[in-house]
Amino acid sequence: MMPVWNDLWFPLVLAPGEETKTVTLGAQSFLGQFASDWNAVLAALTLAMLPVVLLYVIFSRQFLGGLTDGTIK
Repeated sequence: MMPVWNDLWFPLVLAPGEETKTVTLGAQSFLGQFASDWNAVLAALTLAMLPVVLLYVIFSRQFLGGLTDGTIK
């Protein structure tokens, strides 16, 4: 939880410009006090999640092999 929380507040304070926004800060801009565009929020977070899932799919064999090699030693 802490890395996600810090990914919102640290860039908000340290890099408040439009060109330096992180994905979390960009998705937060779709939320408002009286109206929220949940479709845009979920689309932005899904697009942010794709590279991580793609890297896991590509390297899952090495990841699982490293886990099992570590338990055997």
